[in-house]
Amino acid sequence: MISVLLNALKVFHISMEKNRIYKLICVFVIALVGCSTAFYLFEGNPDMNYGDSLWWGFVTTTTVGYGDYYPETMGGRLFGVILMIIGISTFGFLTAAIASIFVEKKMKEGLGLMDIKFKNHIVIIGWNKKSETMLNELIKDNPERKVVIISEIERLDLKNKNTYFVHGDPTIDETLIRANIAYADIVMVVADENLMNKDGMADAKSVLICLAVDKFNTDIHLIAEVLNEENIPHFERANVNDIIVSNQMSSRVMVRSAVYKNVSSVLKELLTNSYGNQLYECVINDEDAGMTFKELSSKYLCKYNAVILGIANKEVSLNPDKDTIIQKSDVIIYICDKKLYQSG
Repeated sequence: MISVLLNALKVFHISMEKNRIYKLICVFVIALVGCSTAFYLFEGNPDMNYGDSLWWGFVTTTTVGYGDYYPETMGGRLFGVILMIIGISTFGFLTAAIASIFVEKKMKEGLGLMDIKFKNHIVIIGWNKKSETMLNELIKDNPERKVVIISEIERLDLKNKNTYFVHGDPTIDETLIRANIAYADIVMVVADENLMNKDGMADAKSVLICLAVDKFNTDIHLIAEVLNEENIPHFERANVNDIIVSNQMSSRVMVRSAVYKNVSSVLKELLTNSYGNQLYECVINDEDAGMTFKELSSKYLCKYNAVILGIANKEVSLNPDKDTIIQKSDVIIYICDKKLYQSG
C-alpha cells in the first residue's frame, strides 16, 4: 500500500513538473509576499501586524475577502487589485492544470499506455468475447484481485476499479515489461481470433507469447488456450502449466450432455460464479491432516455443506479411496455455494 502511494506521488510530481505548476506556485508566492508587504507599508495600520497583512493577501487572491482588513490608501488598493488579478489567474490555471493531469491519466489508462507497478496480479493476454467472460468471472470470484489485460486493440474501457489495460504486442518484451509480467501470479493466453482461419498461426503466436512470458518468470502459473491438439507438445516446451484444448473440451461436453442429459446443466453451474454452487480448492487445515478421505468428506459436508471431489498434491486424484490418508500439504477440490478461506 505504501509503495503504491509513493508511486502515485511520484507520477503526480512528474506531471506537476511537466505542466510547470511548481513555477506557477513560486510566482504566486512571490506575488503574495510582495503585495502583502506593500499593503502593510502603505496602510501603516497600528492594529495590523505583518502576519495580518499576509492573511489579507491570501484571502484577497482567493477572492474570499472577509473584510476584517481592507485597503484605504490608493497604494494599498492598487496592490490589492494587482493581487486579485494574479490570484484569479493563478487559481484558474492551477485548477485547469491539475484537472488535465487526471484527464491525461484517464486517457492513458483507456489507451493502455500506463505502466503496471503492482505485483501478484492476473494477466489475460488477448481480448475477445472469451476474454471478457473470463474477466467477469474473475471479478465475481474476487473483486479485489487486480487483473491486467494485454491486447493490440487501440482502446479498452474497463469499468471495474481493479482492471487495467496495457496496449501492445504481447510477443515483444517491452509490452510484457510494461505489464510487470515478472511479478504476476497467473497468466492466461487466449488464442488470437484474427488468426484462426490461418492454418496454425493462432497457436504459433500463443506459443511465442508463452515463451516470452516464461523468459521473465519461470515460476508463474501459465494457462494457454490451444486450438489444435497436435500443437500441445510446443506449449509443453514453453512450460505451460495448464493447456486447454478449446475445441476438444466443448466436444466432450456435448457428448456427455447427449449421453447424460442433465450433465450440461451441472457443468454450467459449476463453471460460473453467476449462480448456484461452484468448484473451489483450498489447502487443508493442519487439524485435518491424518484423517481419512471418508472422515474429511463427512466433516466438510456437515460443517461447511461442501462436497469434496478430490485431493491434489503433485497430481489430482478425483474421488480417491475412502481410506486414503490426508497429508498436510494436500489441497482439496470441493463444490460449495461459497469459497472456504481456511488454510493450513
